[in-house]
Amino acid sequence: MRFTGVKNLKHNTMELLKESEKGDIIITAYGKPLAVLHHVTEDALSDYLIENDPAFKKRIENAYSEYALHGGITADALIKRLERRRGAKKV
Repeated sequence: MRFTGVKNLKHNTMELLKESEKGDIIITAYGKPLAVLHHVTEDALSDYLIENDPAFKKRIENAYSEYALHGGITADALIKRLERRRGAKKV
């Protein structure tokens, strides 16, 4: 991990992007951290977009609230229920 200023980012953007593949780069402005330049692969990008999508987060929160309001069952209880339906076969 290294630090670089906004001015260096402006003048050497492509080099810093390539360097970010080796490790994160902290971008500073007036000596204070401002942002992080982090290399992202295509697979990691899809995860990042889902994890940071406000609409998706809201849907998860709403689903959890609905679950808490109306109750539910644990994963173990669900597995046992499914095993009984299948004649005690392992899931």
